[in-house]
Amino acid sequence: MNISEKMKQDWDQRAQHHARYWIATENYQTEEVFAQSGEGTAQALLKTLGDLYQSSWNVLDIGCGVGRVLKPLAKYFHTLVGIDVSSSMIAQSKAWLSKHPHITTFETSGVDLCDFKDQSFDLVYSYVAFQHMPRPVFEHYLGEINRILAPEGYLALQLPIGPCCDVPIEDTIGIRSYSIQEISEKLHNNGLTFLKNTLFEEISANLSQPLDHRFHLVQKALPMKSDINVEWAQLEDPQHPSPLDMHLYEVYADKSVVLGEPQEGIRTLQSLVKRNPEHLTGWLRLAALLLETGQLQQALTTMRELTALHPQYQEGHAILQRLLEKYGKDKENTAQNIEWQTAMF
Repeated sequence: MNISEKMKQDWDQRAQHHARYWIATENYQTEEVFAQSGEGTAQALLKTLGDLYQSSWNVLDIGCGVGRVLKPLAKYFHTLVGIDVSSSMIAQSKAWLSKHPHITTFETSGVDLCDFKDQSFDLVYSYVAFQHMPRPVFEHYLGEINRILAPEGYLALQLPIGPCCDVPIEDTIGIRSYSIQEISEKLHNNGLTFLKNTLFEEISANLSQPLDHRFHLVQKALPMKSDINVEWAQLEDPQHPSPLDMHLYEVYADKSVVLGEPQEGIRTLQSLVKRNPEHLTGWLRLAALLLETGQLQQALTTMRELTALHPQYQEGHAILQRLLEKYGKDKENTAQNIEWQTAMF
């Protein structure tokens, strides 16, 4: 499996689970809340552009998802194009953007911009997409962006800048942050540079915390041809689980319970442990939620599955034994409205 295939697999799974959640984890609950968050990001982009903004520009959104930011930008630009590695995200974008015929979205490889001709865009932007990409993918995009930008073109770049942080290349959602020196060098190596009137000094003065949701304006400094060598794309461990991925599934399950949808939380946790049977906390959360909702037999079955998969997991065996002692095998099929005993978990 190569990195393009891995990104497609993972982001299709997320989009099929709940696209809005995986795009905007704090603003997904309703279409209205989701749309408002897109409006906020669009206005932040326009503010970053300032007096440079021109409505006649051709604009590209890299990692557009379902079009959260494209939709509010519709009234500001002549032509908008959105691309995403996930076919499921793009399929959902067609409905989200159906009233805006001048916005086009389509699936790409996730590692290049080979669908576009040289110098075909005046503005390229990306929001909460580059931070999830492996470093080689991101750097390859920089070269491609240089190629497709017009001579006076701009890149509005959102990326955590501060203490350097990386995760394995197989991790398609973990957050990567960049030091100011590293990002400056990567831009320079690809014929790009921070705009002179950007908040460069403020970036440098706040290196203790990555500025992870701010746009930084970049301009094309030198035309360059992109390097098409992608030998790095092959993965040695394609099934490497992402801790952030697992955590966000758990968060979604917890939020579902708060919103009065415990069965949605149960389905999410069941999917989580099916994908990653090694994720012990997912198993325990699932069993606890089943017990909380009065599904004792299913909770016992879950704990038996866990202990069978992990025979050396002593805590799991202890929890199963306490459940059996408390309720007894004769009550497995009749227990109703059981109060959740959090101490067991």
